[in-house]
Amino acid sequence: MGPRVPETSDVVIIGGGVIGCAIAHRLAVRGVRTTVVDAGQRLGLGASDAAMGGILTQTEPACLGPLSVVVKRSRDLYPLWLGEVAEISGIRVPVLNGGDIQVALDEAEMERLETKVLPRWKNSPFAVERLTAADARSLEPLLSERVVGGFLLPEELALDPRVLMAALATAVLSGSTPIRVLSAVRATGLRTGPRGVEVELHDGRRVSAEQAVVAAGHLSGVFLPRHRDHLFPIKGVAFDVRPPGAVTYPLRHHIFAEITEDGREYFPYLVPRHDGRVAVGVTYEENVGDVTVTTAAIEEIRRGVAALMPKAATWPVGRRWAGLRPGSADHMPIIGHVDDHGRVVAATGHSGLGVTLAPVTAELVAALVTRTADARDEELLAVCRPDRLLARRS
Repeated sequence: MGPRVPETSDVVIIGGGVIGCAIAHRLAVRGVRTTVVDAGQRLGLGASDAAMGGILTQTEPACLGPLSVVVKRSRDLYPLWLGEVAEISGIRVPVLNGGDIQVALDEAEMERLETKVLPRWKNSPFAVERLTAADARSLEPLLSERVVGGFLLPEELALDPRVLMAALATAVLSGSTPIRVLSAVRATGLRTGPRGVEVELHDGRRVSAEQAVVAAGHLSGVFLPRHRDHLFPIKGVAFDVRPPGAVTYPLRHHIFAEITEDGREYFPYLVPRHDGRVAVGVTYEENVGDVTVTTAAIEEIRRGVAALMPKAATWPVGRRWAGLRPGSADHMPIIGHVDDHGRVVAATGHSGLGVTLAPVTAELVAALVTRTADARDEELLAVCRPDRLLARRS
């Protein structure tokens, strides 16, 4: 047994990204003493730092099935949650509330949206508005002349995940909450028993607590042996562009399309930032675990953007990055107890919906940890329950 880190906590959280920090903040509000263990030099340097920043209600297909009730709760929580974080951190997170425009560049894609996607949108708890080509270009004049129509998803939001993480990290580190942070410390193991948990650290130390929360993104399988086969990285590449002279939102919506050209598929996604930049992406590579930004990925994105919004393809490129989304076998999060002693809670597998689902994940995990889950919480937890994937494997 290695030496223990002084001062035990009520809860130890493995992972200091948007999910881990959101949980730490929510537990602190409830007075729970928490230790956050994160391998990065500062909080939020993993998937959270590479996120696009869409707060999605319908764009992502996973939002349109059983997960829709969880997404709805998170979307409802967002304004109050950001206000709470801002009050503690002093950092306001700008939010673009124009919604998402999903457009079609040919009649075949428009037919697909109308016959296959629109019925699912209508079955979700969120609004949808049909757009003619003229409607779409009146909302975003820089859209390609090839646009034949589309849909507005007005309840989707967008923000800069780096600003969100700065606010969350400042709140977590503020000293006004019962949170201890161990940065640049890699967790290597997790032991659980009837009396509590121990997290093993790379330097031989151990952190003891009554309960543990595993929010380690695509690496969560290291600490969740029963779910190791259900978790995997999903690589995504993106980059920033800036319209010349732009100092505030250069677009009023975030914009998405699915495009097929020359037998290849492109999924251009443009997310405007409050400081004049536009994040553009994004690639999707399951079971790819490196964060190399390749020329091929950049070119794939550029071709899609050029088709969707030709002017945007000429804007100067700034930061380029790659991140690893924490994927799960059915693209829905894993939230719930995973050990025989009721001491370990998983909060992972968000598959690109980490920013979207951070508020509700924090709320549900806090309810589990404090054993205060009500009927509404139980309904949402049933959707995300970890054992669903064990049954799927069987």
